[in-house]
Amino acid sequence: MNIKQIRLDSFGPYENWTFKSGPSGVQLVYGANESGKTSLLEGIRSLLFGGKHKKYGYVSGSLEIDKEGTAYHLGRQNKNLDFYSPGEPSIKDEPNQLWWHGLDKKTYNRIFGLTLEDLQGVDILNEVDVRARFFGAEGGEQLGSVVKSIETNANDLLVASASGKRRINVLIDRLQENKARLSALGEHETQYVELQQALKASEDTEAEIQNQIKEWQDYREGVEMVLRAWDTYRRSEEARRRMQQFTSPDTLDRDAFLSIDEGLREARQNMQLWLDKEEALKPENFDPNSPFTTYGQDIEDLIQQGAKWEQLRRECEEGEAYITKVKEQLDFSRGLQSSWRKDESVPTDVNWFEGERLSKRLRTAKDQLLYWQSQAPSLQKETKISEDSSSVDTGENSPVNTWAQQELQAVMTDIANLESRLGEHGSIRIAAMPIWLQRIGGIGAVVGVLMSLAGLIALESVLYSIGGIILLILGLGLFWYGWRLRHVDDSDVARLMRELERLQQRKSYLETQLDAPLPVASDVPNLETAAIEQRYNDEGKQLQANYEKALAEWQAWIPEGAAKSLDEDDFFSMKHEYDQYSEQLRTIEGYEKRLDEHKESLRVIEDQAVTLWYNLGVEAPVSPTELKRIYNQYKNFQQQMIRWEQKESQRKSYRMEYDNWHRKEKELLLEQKALLEKSGLSGANEYRQKLIDEDQFKQWETIYKQSQVQLDLLTPDGENKDLFYRRLREGNKENWTDELAHADQELNARKDAMANLYEKRGQIVEAMRALGSDQEQREAIQQRQELESELESALEDWATQVVIAHCMERAQQSYEEESQPKMLELASQYIKRLTNGAYTFDMWGLQDGLALLNERGERLPIYHWSSGLADQVYLALRLALAKVFSYQVDALPIILDDILVRFDEDRQKSALELLAELGEHQQIWLFTCQQQVYYMGQAIAGIDTHILQRA
Repeated sequence: MNIKQIRLDSFGPYENWTFKSGPSGVQLVYGANESGKTSLLEGIRSLLFGGKHKKYGYVSGSLEIDKEGTAYHLGRQNKNLDFYSPGEPSIKDEPNQLWWHGLDKKTYNRIFGLTLEDLQGVDILNEVDVRARFFGAEGGEQLGSVVKSIETNANDLLVASASGKRRINVLIDRLQENKARLSALGEHETQYVELQQALKASEDTEAEIQNQIKEWQDYREGVEMVLRAWDTYRRSEEARRRMQQFTSPDTLDRDAFLSIDEGLREARQNMQLWLDKEEALKPENFDPNSPFTTYGQDIEDLIQQGAKWEQLRRECEEGEAYITKVKEQLDFSRGLQSSWRKDESVPTDVNWFEGERLSKRLRTAKDQLLYWQSQAPSLQKETKISEDSSSVDTGENSPVNTWAQQELQAVMTDIANLESRLGEHGSIRIAAMPIWLQRIGGIGAVVGVLMSLAGLIALESVLYSIGGIILLILGLGLFWYGWRLRHVDDSDVARLMRELERLQQRKSYLETQLDAPLPVASDVPNLETAAIEQRYNDEGKQLQANYEKALAEWQAWIPEGAAKSLDEDDFFSMKHEYDQYSEQLRTIEGYEKRLDEHKESLRVIEDQAVTLWYNLGVEAPVSPTELKRIYNQYKNFQQQMIRWEQKESQRKSYRMEYDNWHRKEKELLLEQKALLEKSGLSGANEYRQKLIDEDQFKQWETIYKQSQVQLDLLTPDGENKDLFYRRLREGNKENWTDELAHADQELNARKDAMANLYEKRGQIVEAMRALGSDQEQREAIQQRQELESELESALEDWATQVVIAHCMERAQQSYEEESQPKMLELASQYIKRLTNGAYTFDMWGLQDGLALLNERGERLPIYHWSSGLADQVYLALRLALAKVFSYQVDALPIILDDILVRFDEDRQKSALELLAELGEHQQIWLFTCQQQVYYMGQAIAGIDTHILQRA
């Protein structure tokens, strides 16, 4: 039977409290003093047996119980019992009546539910209830109660003491006093003698009726004996039938198998022990086969590049940001160039030598043409102006004017573009805004500093300090913004302004050339003038042709992306802008090249890190920070490895012990295999099942023999045993019950006749009292008669009780002689386990009192035991009694409250191991206030540990 859950709705310190047990057989519950362990023990006792607790009153709660695979709910609400199996009708009987053959709460508390105080003493072995229940056969509970009841009744009648105050003792004393009183009285009259004779006749009649009553009582006792033996006989028949179901004993080598099984268990326990010791040598969270062992040098190599890694990552990030910013500035500068168009790319290869040559040639041709124009001859007015197509055209359609107009148009286009750019950059606001922004920002910063200092020192106000800090930040930001407008934006706009000024000068020059007066032809024909004009015109044509050729070559040379309005004067500014742009571009390309080299170095390091991360099983992203964390783990691993290597010799010693026990386990397994092959069984479990069948056979055989002993004792003296057995086999319980009722009727009839006789005797006695010599004599005679009658009845009852008690005592002693040594032998095994082999029980010296034998065979009486040893002996006795009860009736849960207080650590561990072994077949609850017991329990298989919490 196992308790699966405890619920206390109201009991002592527990309110709406629930506790669930674990799957193991032993439930170790740790709690400090006053945590409620003893109250929990009392609560479980009250839930199992009911009743009112002297301190906490009635219990309200329930137990969830598992008994032989069936679930039960045992609940109590004050006096009300709520007992059922889920899905089944409610059970009205108490559990102790239904399952435990009427086991009372007192006996349970003495054996199964123990505190340290309940554990003391061995007097429990002499208690009638314990002897009857734990050393008797099945049904020993009824036998013990009958023996106890008979002894009580006999002792109530007579006690072997001169000063006894029992019923018979008192009657004898009173009768002696009455006889002495009557002897002192006078002679009786004749009639009184006749009445005495009548009284004697009534006594004879009484004896005859008594004999009849005795005969019917004997017959009734025979019938009652048959009815009392009926259940025992049926039990013996059931035992014989069950014996036929199991294998006959002594067919398997039990001792050899159990020896091998015990050896295997010991080997495995020691293997686990040495394995645990070896594991205990390892530092916490340490694995000697960790990947750090293989890849530790890779970590060392990579950590040496950690600073370089961080620097490369930082330089790559900063380089990309810088290149992006420089490219933006380059694009912006490109937009400010006047010689190159922004919408086209700058060519990478330009023949500047050729350009310089063509610009000089164009400038020379242009200067010669302009000089020719300025040296025009003064001609006399002729009557006719030649309209020869070969003459020089000096009007609006002349080549010079056409070129000047085209040049002026291109310059005006460039001026319009520059003005639009200036409009975009807000050239108007630059004149005054930045200086005021800087002044306002500076004043705000100074005021913010003053406010912060005033708030911290003078006013001690946090708000003033915070406001001053905010004002300081805003002032500094405004000052910086004004500075940037003045020094950054102003440089770009100034450049545009200078370029605009140059174009405007160029525009003025071209407009002057177009507005210059042309020479006026003379109306008077003059040959010399005509000749001069002819030469002048021819020279002009030649210069114009040279200029147009130089201009065509110059325009053909102008690179792609350059402004088409450029003339020879713009060559050097164009080359300067190109050189600046190329220099910045080469700088960017140099940065990009170095950045690519850094990225390649960074990629190599990160590839090494990715490989290392994979080998180590790290899932975190690759980063120098993660590398530092891994390196710290590696250093910690190295330290733990050093400690591990320092303990290597001890570990090898533990491993050697483990290997020795492992070899022993293999040898035992081979022996077990040979034993299984010899028996023809397939496995150890089947062998164990066969042994269990043998045990069951022996148990049923024991029950059969016990039943036969009881039947022999119940067979009436002088009656043929075969006839008694035939009456049991052929009879019917209902018929025997009817015979018992008939015997009761006959007895009642005889008793009625006896009552009538007593009535007549009373009349005779009354007459004798009337005829008495005096009142005192009559009273004495009547008193004597009453005393004699009462004494006779009491002696008859006492003799009957003594005879029955003698017979029942013989039956009980007969089995105790066989059963009690078995219990003591089991307790001797337990005390040997609890004392680590130091002591066993003195089984052969029990007549001299309970004592122990040490390893040298020396006897240690009970008065030489220490308190701790006594507790161990008492615990072994209780465990043996509980084991015997589990064989006969049921494996009740054992509840132990702080019974290991006086055990040392070694014996505490031995006790926990013994309890864990017993817990495989019987649930055990162990309450303790010692942390070391709690930690020991965690390390032993078969023990579930809990911490008691009432909230």
